[in-house]
Amino acid sequence: MAPNMRMQMAPDLSFSRVAHGYWRWDEWGISVDDLAQLLPQILDLGITTFDHADGYALGAAETAFGEAFAKTGISRESIEIITKCTLVYPDEHVKVKYYDTSREHIIARVNRSLQKLQTDYIDLLLLHRPDPLMDPESTAAAFDELYESGKVRHFGVSNYKPIDFDMLQSFSNQKLITNQIEVSVLQHENFDDRTVQHAVMKRIHPIVWSPLAGGRIFTGQGEEEVRVREALEAIRAEIGAPAIDDVALAWIFTHPVGFVPITGAAELELIRRPIEALDYTLTKEQYFTIWSAKTGRRVP
Repeated sequence: MAPNMRMQMAPDLSFSRVAHGYWRWDEWGISVDDLAQLLPQILDLGITTFDHADGYALGAAETAFGEAFAKTGISRESIEIITKCTLVYPDEHVKVKYYDTSREHIIARVNRSLQKLQTDYIDLLLLHRPDPLMDPESTAAAFDELYESGKVRHFGVSNYKPIDFDMLQSFSNQKLITNQIEVSVLQHENFDDRTVQHAVMKRIHPIVWSPLAGGRIFTGQGEEEVRVREALEAIRAEIGAPAIDDVALAWIFTHPVGFVPITGAAELELIRRPIEALDYTLTKEQYFTIWSAKTGRRVP
């Protein structure tokens, strides 16, 4: 990936235009040794940004990545690590899933993630979901402590709405540099409620999870899904792309906010697909053809 195909997230932090994500690590069916062999090939594609969370595969994803990356011998400075915290999952001690954005919880989870990932620092820490019981002073204190200790370089949020983002930022000395949100040709919620527009206003680049709608662009049988798939296929033929996922990803890349989509695949050929989609540019007419196919109506 050429240098100009990176996304500047902060003055001292850039990400690859596509990130590799580990949400479904426990579904991949590969070993740590397999991942150690895959990681250098991912870097050869130009993907240097890796997306984690302390709860992915109940912590096993961070552990596997840490072990695999250590086996590669690649310099830590060659990559960027994202991880998330604040979700607490049921176990023998916890009856119900809940959120914890307290200073104590955030610091404890970051220390655990650092150990699992076998690194001294995290490039970007995200709060996984908005917490209705957040004490923003406590959360902001955690950010300051982690930044001053050198354990976390930058901070952001995930799945936050504009009011939640602005509320936390108003208490924090650390700038929130991104919001990780769901966006795809089949998921427009974050356009409709102005979360994307808020990101444009804040001059931040959102990270996108599930950019292919969890595969529904290929297999969904609902009316909306069929309409969108037909539109994607028609535009695929127009631009000469090999498959409709190229079009769906190009649709995301077209937006001026500068989305950074996450690819969650374990096969190199599938990991390569979002990079190849960067070769295609959609016209405004093509962009809104897909938009109208999703909504079932013309724009007003």
